[in-house]
Amino acid sequence: MASYSLAQMHTIPEMSGDPFVDKLLFIRGIKSKDEADVFLHPSYERDIRDPFGIFGLEKAADRIVAAFKKGEKLAIYSDYDCDGIPGGVVLRDFLEAIGYTKYVVYIPHRIKEGYGMHIHAIDKLKEDGVTLIVTVDSGITNIEEVAHAQGLGIDVIVTDHHLPIHKEGDGQVVPLAYAVINSKQDVCTYHDDMLCGCAVAWKLSCGILSKLRVEKLGKKDSEIFSTVLEKVKALPIGWEKWLLDLVGISTIADMVPLQKENRALAHFGLTVLRKSSRPGLKKLFTLSSTNQIFLTEDDISFSIAPRVNAASRMDDPRTAHEMLFEKDQTKGAGHAEFLETLNALRKSEVKEAVADLSRYEHLFNNDVIVLGDESWTPGIIGLIAQNVIDKTSKVVFVWGKGDHETLMKGSCRSLGDIHVVELMARAKELFPDSLEHSGGHEQAGGFSIRKENIEKLSEALNVAVKHVEKKQIDQEEVIVDGELSFDECTQRLYDKITRLAPFGVGNAKPVFMFKKSIPTNIKWFGKKNEHLEISYQGDHNAIKAIQFFANKNIEEKIKQEHTLIASLEKSYFRGRGELRLRVVDVV
Repeated sequence: MASYSLAQMHTIPEMSGDPFVDKLLFIRGIKSKDEADVFLHPSYERDIRDPFGIFGLEKAADRIVAAFKKGEKLAIYSDYDCDGIPGGVVLRDFLEAIGYTKYVVYIPHRIKEGYGMHIHAIDKLKEDGVTLIVTVDSGITNIEEVAHAQGLGIDVIVTDHHLPIHKEGDGQVVPLAYAVINSKQDVCTYHDDMLCGCAVAWKLSCGILSKLRVEKLGKKDSEIFSTVLEKVKALPIGWEKWLLDLVGISTIADMVPLQKENRALAHFGLTVLRKSSRPGLKKLFTLSSTNQIFLTEDDISFSIAPRVNAASRMDDPRTAHEMLFEKDQTKGAGHAEFLETLNALRKSEVKEAVADLSRYEHLFNNDVIVLGDESWTPGIIGLIAQNVIDKTSKVVFVWGKGDHETLMKGSCRSLGDIHVVELMARAKELFPDSLEHSGGHEQAGGFSIRKENIEKLSEALNVAVKHVEKKQIDQEEVIVDGELSFDECTQRLYDKITRLAPFGVGNAKPVFMFKKSIPTNIKWFGKKNEHLEISYQGDHNAIKAIQFFANKNIEEKIKQEHTLIASLEKSYFRGRGELRLRVVDVV
């Protein structure tokens, strides 16, 4: 249960030319005009740093240029989510733009293979003549797989942003790849270690392009390298900025902090997205009732990312990759329509599974909740895990159907008090048979387990959790940015708020308190009346408040005088701009 308090104000310096904006900036820790100028006015030249500042990137770029010269066959090995998929398309778009066609794209199947690199996939790439693999959004924990590839004579360049393996006494352990590009390495001093996987792939593309712009054709260079240099010469300076639409999607969808370089990447990514001519994306905007011209970070999070992720959750991740890459109007639209169908199926399966969670409530007393069902596909288990953690606030491990009868796939979630990657590593140390593979972030991860070991998993995790540091998480307190009246909810105020956009992790959307609120009308809408619309009337201004997938119990509370906690937004549903409030809570 969250508690709400108004932000404590002190003397606020003049920073932006507007006291209201200055207040919002001050709440976010910005306390000088110089800081405000940087925050309010993202600059490509200032904020997007030299890619060669990332450890290993120049070595990787040199290796890829050498591959171009020899005409080697490359493989883009990307993850299957809304970070890895766009990141893989970034590299593919780049290779196509410079005329390098000797490449293949490999995306592991979420259900049949699971996250990361796989020995059988590497063997297949070897048979196909690949001599260089570039990973996207994966690989940092694939010690054995990278060693296998290198042993076959395939160089591997790992581009990732996940945490490296940490072994007590040994510190970080990273794959012995040709190059590892990941700012979370201890050896990397790059100013921002929170770039998403797609952004890392884009930085690599920028580095390669800068190398190629100064290259000259040698006598022993391949014929295809001659084409590459001609294509590069024809590319306008700054061409790589057009790939930021994909970086913007991933930066927002992967929920990395929108600070430092990420803020600029999200800002310019949205700018390019609003102009993007990708046929699949344009069709996806239409199908999701998203107004491309006025696209916001919320549209990415709630409309675009779920549809991209639906490909791997319900079918083949290649569909999402082709939707983003395809240049043909008809084919691109077809991929988007299929994603729309898959997303509808995903929502239906999750709803059915969540409705059945009551039979697992006896497990909710454990420190680590472990549950699963063989009918649950890997595509929905992460969503089920999130539902359980929302109910219990405990670490949750959910398993479901794997790629064959003996291996189950799983997903885990934590509020941040327990590091799930460390928890899985400790469980595997104490109970070697408990897990087969594992990886992920501090608060979310994935794993696989043999069917015969499922009964051991709960015991292993509940013992291991006693050997993992637990951080203290206080009761959630939401700092409200200010108190408003309904009459103050105007276009002018909205314009001031959006000066701080894009919003996300590390730059929360401003939230306001509306005291002594009494609705003039309450309406449920949607196919199954699952969404709530509340109408309010000020002295001079009427406004509606929206809550999607609202709890039916809220209706009795809002019929009486209450305090509304909400953010101000603008909806362009069906092309008509309308200011409205997005309900955060009613107290």
